[in-house]
Amino acid sequence: MFCLTNVFDNIMEDFCKAQYKMSNILSRRFELTGKMVVLVSAYKTQGLAEVCFSLPDINLDILKSLPKWKGMEEKVYDILDANEERKFLSFKQLGGSNRKIYFLVMQDVLEAVDGLSDEALLHKIKEILLKWNTFFQFEKEYVLSENAQQGLYGELYVLKKLINLYGQHAVNCWTGCNAEAHDFYLGKDAVEIKASSAKGPDKVRISSENQLDDTGISGKLQLVYLKVKKSEVDGETLSDIVQEIYNLIGESMKEIFQDKLLKAGYLYQMPELYNIHFKIKEESCYTVEEGFPRITPKTMCKGIGTVEYTVSLDACDRFLITIEEFYRGVNI
Repeated sequence: MFCLTNVFDNIMEDFCKAQYKMSNILSRRFELTGKMVVLVSAYKTQGLAEVCFSLPDINLDILKSLPKWKGMEEKVYDILDANEERKFLSFKQLGGSNRKIYFLVMQDVLEAVDGLSDEALLHKIKEILLKWNTFFQFEKEYVLSENAQQGLYGELYVLKKLINLYGQHAVNCWTGCNAEAHDFYLGKDAVEIKASSAKGPDKVRISSENQLDDTGISGKLQLVYLKVKKSEVDGETLSDIVQEIYNLIGESMKEIFQDKLLKAGYLYQMPELYNIHFKIKEESCYTVEEGFPRITPKTMCKGIGTVEYTVSLDACDRFLITIEEFYRGVNI
């Protein structure tokens, strides 16, 4: 399978050749398994890319339901190809968008559709685009902040332990990536993970009135606290722990894990983005129950909206259990 980024860079170099100096658009044609044609184009002046996929002669109503993203424009064109007019689905990069992200998505689509039948083609394209939809429906930086990386590392640290103890299906229990109320649902129990590198007394920041709310949980709600050391060189990066988890799970579960990472904002195809090193210094666990210091929807006064607050763990000693007791009590 060819690399779209390399093809685009080669086309941009062609603009320097004498025969192409007056051209503003250059394209290259590729034929995939199953005779699908892919056209890769470069726009010299803007430095932008366009990738077009030939469409089968079937009902194209599904195209209306493809996600629309800021930074990329999709259209259907009639293009003369090999002396035959054919329909092509075009994905054009727009000015101001991130080229790396654009090519990651297009490469993902390209590899997914190679060899597919006409009937499955458009459904697969839609499936891949919906998977990436999060990155195009909001205006945000595609590199996770230090705090976001630290929080994700904490969740993956616990996930890796659960996989080692209970097998790869622990990946299905990780829900923090889905913006659920809690980071893990383990059988009847729910678990909230908090990682902190702050100096001084142990405190955790609670970002909503729902995070420590055990309403609707038939088992226990537990809070796992990880004291983290951040460093430029000491410890492991997000990419390191992601690779460790990959090595523990099978191929079918890797696809599920990759989708969850993407939802969490982690680009598994670009490990070079994640250079912060983390090391877990301490880990502890608290059972969140009656008397635990918290704000929940039931305790909020009428008229108060979403809240954020800090819990001092020094005041929670009577709810403390050993981390070994927590892992022994897991029931997946």
